[in-house]
Parts: sequence; C-alpha cells; structure tokens
Amino acid sequence: MNLTFTYRFFILLIWLLPLSLITHAQKLNKPRLSKGPTNKSYSDPKLKDSPIDWKATRLEFMLGAGPSAFLGDLGGQDGVGQPFVFDLEPTMTRYSASVGARYFLREYQAIRGYLTYGEVRGDDALTTYPNRRYRNINFKSPIIEVSAIYELHLIKPSYIHLSGANTTKIFDGNRFGAYISGGAGFFYFNPKGKLDNQYYALQPLNTAGQGFLDGPDPYRRIALAFPLGGGVYMLLNKNFTLGLDFACRWTTTDYIDDASGYYYDNSKILERDGKLAAYFANPSTSLSDVPNSDWYTENQPRGNPKSKDTYMFLQVTLSKSFTTAVTNRKFRQSKGLKGRSYKSKKIKTSKRKFRAPNLKFGKKRKKNKVISF
Repeated sequence: MNLTFTYRFFILLIWLLPLSLITHAQKLNKPRLSKGPTNKSYSDPKLKDSPIDWKATRLEFMLGAGPSAFLGDLGGQDGVGQPFVFDLEPTMTRYSASVGARYFLREYQAIRGYLTYGEVRGDDALTTYPNRRYRNINFKSPIIEVSAIYELHLIKPSYIHLSGANTTKIFDGNRFGAYISGGAGFFYFNPKGKLDNQYYALQPLNTAGQGFLDGPDPYRRIALAFPLGGGVYMLLNKNFTLGLDFACRWTTTDYIDDASGYYYDNSKILERDGKLAAYFANPSTSLSDVPNSDWYTENQPRGNPKSKDTYMFLQVTLSKSFTTAVTNRKFRQSKGLKGRSYKSKKIKTSKRKFRAPNLKFGKKRKKNKVISF
C-alpha cells in the first residue's frame, strides 16, 4: 500500500516539474519595470470619437476684422426711423479690427477680452425723407472699444482619434461650433462734421447749445457699450479656428453722431462760439430749397434723446489655441510593424550581463600596479 502511494506521488512530481519550469521561464522573460516608460505596442489602434479637450485648449489668442455699421439719428432709410437693422444705410458701412483672448471657464462657457478699433458714419443727404434730408447733418467718428464678453457655446467641435498610437489625434469629426454672447465695455468716440472737404471735431463746438444756462450739459466722449450677439466657427489644422462673429452694441449715449435733443438759438451760438459752431449747429441754413424752415428752428427736435445710439460689428475671426497641434493626417501603420512591440531602452530586465574589466595601458598605468618579484 505504501509502495502504491509512493509511486503515485512520484508520477505527480514528474508532471508538476515541467509546469513549474514553464511558469518560471515566463516570469524571467517578463521584464521588471522601473519608474519611467512602459512597454509600447504598435498593435492596431482603435477609433474613438470624443470632444476636444477643453482644458488643453482653454486659452486662445484671437484676431478679427470686418465691416461696421451705425444706427442713430442721422441718415438711414427713406422714411421715419426704423428699429434695429431695418434703418441701416449700406453705403455708410465702414471697417473694424479687433485683437483679444478667449479663456474657457468650463467646457461650454468662455470669457473673451477684446480691443476693437472701428469707424462709423452717417449722412442725412443719403435719405429722401424730408425731415432728415434737409436737416443736412453728417458725421464720422472713430470707435475704440474695450470689452469683456461672456460666451455660451451651444455646439463644440469633436475629433476621431486613435487610442494606443503615438499620433493620438486625427481630424475626422465635427469641425463646427456655435455660441451666443453678451457682455459690457466702454468706448471712446469723437464725432466730426464735414465742411468744404475738411472735418472738424463737433464736441468742442457745443452744437446743441451746451454750456449755456438753459442749455444741456456738455457730453463726454467716453460711454458704456453692451455687446449682444453670437457666432459660428470651424476648427482648422494645428488648432487654428476660423469663425464669424456678430454683435450689436447698445450704448449709454446719444451723441456718437452729435445729434440729440433740440435746436438752440443759433444767433447766441454764433455770438459766443463763432461761425463754424453756428453752421454745424444748423447746417440746413446752407440749403436754398428747404420746404419748411420752421422744422429747424429753436426748440424743434434735432435728434431723439429717448433712443440711444447703436453700432455693430460683423467680423471674420482667426484664433490660435496654445496646446499640442491637432493634425488632419490619419495614422498610417507600416505593414512590417503590425502586431509588433518594442521595449523602451530605459526598461531594466532581471538578467545580469557580464562586464569586462576596464583595463587601460600606457600612460595611465598608475591605477593597475604591477608587482614584480
């Protein structure tokens, strides 16, 4: 009985010995990893659709340029003043240029700081509505605006990337985004009127009787603006974004065109401020075919103080995010590398290598002393 048990135990050891050797061999072949790079593989990557990493692309530098337009008391369409864009005069379209930065607070929320320079114009001579046309006022003014704008992104771009490959980003997803925006800022303006092909600053001339005891107070050439609008954009290569941004600016002033309130006694303006001020206070006096001159006399409306001036910008924007570039070149794997893997040079294995002694002969024999007998 004891011999049978011993025989069976011996057979079991014979089967377990090769299994243990195989397991030990596999353990030796597997490298021991230290801190640093791990094994990398060229195995076939998998496609994965995901949104752009907003934290990696949260800061953008922006440039913008495009047309500007003005909505105020001067010019406009033929007829009584209309609200919003329905009273725009297309021939008075001018330019604007902007520079700024966008910073994403959350994935779909961003703030933008913007510095904008533009020009706006208006001219009563371009309308056929009698009350405006024979008023005969014209102006141009620069706009220098500093604003902070909040953006709520409704749609954001996404890309299909290769997970597990060295080139982890390819551009084959949704390129487009859209947002609505609103904010606040301040701007500088300086209306100028044209006479004999020369422009004169109108604010120092007190054309509405500013400075008189019974006249309005002089207006300041700095006012608040409240942009409201939105935009669309398309993500390009290397993290460049091309977009279209529109915003209408409601302001706290009615003097961007220097026309507001009521006409003041022109003779008093002439006596105190001179001929130039008297002309720009009531340019209708230079026309000979005014149908009703009583429209432009003292205490008659020169503008509409209840409706503040508005201007707007439509700009093509180009922005650059400060992060690793996104490429539109798809990952191409070499046929010879499919299914292969390689080891990093920094990975240490458990095998010990024999190191030959570093013996140097010649002038540096002091380290290897020779003992003679």
